[in-house]
Amino acid sequence: MTAAWDTALTHAFGQLLGRPLADFAPAATYGAFYGGNWLYETELHHHPGWVRREALSGQETVSHPEVLILLDGYAPLVFDASRSLFEVDPADFDEGLVASVSVFAKPGIVRGADLAVLLDKHPGEPGWTLWQACIASDGSLLGALMAATAIGDSPATLIPPSAEPSEQAALAHLEAFSDRRSDDLAYCPQPGNDAVIAMWEGAVDQYEITVWNLDQLAAR
Repeated sequence: MTAAWDTALTHAFGQLLGRPLADFAPAATYGAFYGGNWLYETELHHHPGWVRREALSGQETVSHPEVLILLDGYAPLVFDASRSLFEVDPADFDEGLVASVSVFAKPGIVRGADLAVLLDKHPGEPGWTLWQACIASDGSLLGALMAATAIGDSPATLIPPSAEPSEQAALAHLEAFSDRRSDDLAYCPQPGNDAVIAMWEGAVDQYEITVWNLDQLAAR
């Protein structure tokens, strides 16, 4: 990614969010997550590809053509299972083990990398459910926002494509992500929420895409 492209996107996302990206914690880890009823209706929440050791370790990404995205031109989603969030039953594991790696204060939601450790330490086949699939990105806020809005490392990935890394071109792409009444992917502003940076609801509540500050999420 060039400096000019980085700057153009930073300014464009600041306009979408209504505040500069510099206002958000720069050292925090961020992620864009796909979740909702669609995962359950298609049984993707139990697909064994999520818990392959290569996937949970982050060595390999995961993709499923069945994942629902209704916006025209949206690139196929690629997921990072190691940072995806899974739900487990603490009773299936040794006492206190799940609580020690849970994302929330209430035990039961764990990251994929921690799920791999839980599964390796426990014999048999304890149950798990994918709750939120993390779209692959670099962990930065800009990277998470790019992942959520299907923007790649060059202006050629915009819709419509651009030859120049301009803020105007990025804003044109983000118009599809700023409509609060869209049935395809409605933008849901999150003012004053330090954990949820942005959220989109799609296909009449069939799925949602959420950008989280994962450090704040872990503190909740």
